[in-house]
Amino acid sequence: MTPLATILIPAWNEGAVIARTLACVQDGMARGRLRIIVIANACTDDTACVARRAAPDALVLETPVAGKCHAMNLGLAYAEPGAPVVCLDADLDVSAAEVLALIDPLLRGTALAACGRMRVDTTLASPLVQAWVRAWLLNPYFARGKFGGLFALSPAGVDRVFPLPALTADDEWVRRAFAPQEVAFVPACTFTARAPRTLGALIRTRRRSLRGARAVAAMGVVSPKGEGARAMLLAVLPQPRLWVAMAVYTLVMVWVRLLLATERTAQTPRWERDLTNRTPHRTEG
Repeated sequence: MTPLATILIPAWNEGAVIARTLACVQDGMARGRLRIIVIANACTDDTACVARRAAPDALVLETPVAGKCHAMNLGLAYAEPGAPVVCLDADLDVSAAEVLALIDPLLRGTALAACGRMRVDTTLASPLVQAWVRAWLLNPYFARGKFGGLFALSPAGVDRVFPLPALTADDEWVRRAFAPQEVAFVPACTFTARAPRTLGALIRTRRRSLRGARAVAAMGVVSPKGEGARAMLLAVLPQPRLWVAMAVYTLVMVWVRLLLATERTAQTPRWERDLTNRTPHRTEG
C-alpha cells in the first residue's frame, strides 16, 4: 500500500513521551497507510529505542546534530515522494483518523497547508497556569486553528518552506509563509497538548516562543493582522468572568518581555521546553 502521507516526528530526549505519541497516532491505522519517521536528534536518553519498540513499522533515524529544523530536513529526505508531509511534535496526542482528516484538503488540492484544533489539557497545571491558558485561548489566532506542534503541507507547500532554516520558532516561520486563504482549518483534527504544570515552566516556554517569533519577524516575515494582545482584550471585555485570567496572562507576558529585554544579545539561545509535562504524575496513596 502506498502511504498517503509522511509524518515527521523530531524528537530530542523524548523517551518519556514518544511511546504515548506513537501509540496514539497508530491507533486504528491500517498498516502502510501513513509513513512515520521519527528523527532522534542529539538524544542522550533512550528515545530511539523506545520509538522502535512502540512503532516497529516506523523509520527511526538518529543524528548527533541537535536542532528540530535539522531533524525535519533530514527526515524529509525519506518522505513518500509526491505526498503530503505532516509535522508532529513528539509530546502531542493525535490519532491516525485525525491525521487523515488533516491531509484531506491537501489530497483534494484545495489548500497548500492545513492545521487542526488544539485542545489544551490543564488537568495537572497550577491555578495560575490554568488562568493563563483560559486567556491565551482567546487569541483570534486559534479561530483559524493551531499551527504550532502539528501541521500538514502539500508537496507544493513543502517546496515553499523546505529546507527549514535553523530557527526555534519553526512552526511560526512555516505558518507565516502561507496566506490565510492557502491554509485549511480542519476542525475534525483535534490534537491534545499538555499545559506546563508550574508558572516557572510556563514562563520559560513563553520566553522561548516569543524569542523565536521575534527572530522570525527579524527575517522580514510579519504576523497576520488581527492577532495578539489588543484583539484578546477586545474579546475579554464583554466577559467579566475572564478578567482575572486576562490579568494573569498580561502579568506573565510583561514579565516574559522583561526577561527577554535583559538577555545578553550574544547569549546562545536555549531550548527552554517544558519538562514538567514529561514527568509522570504520581497520585498520593
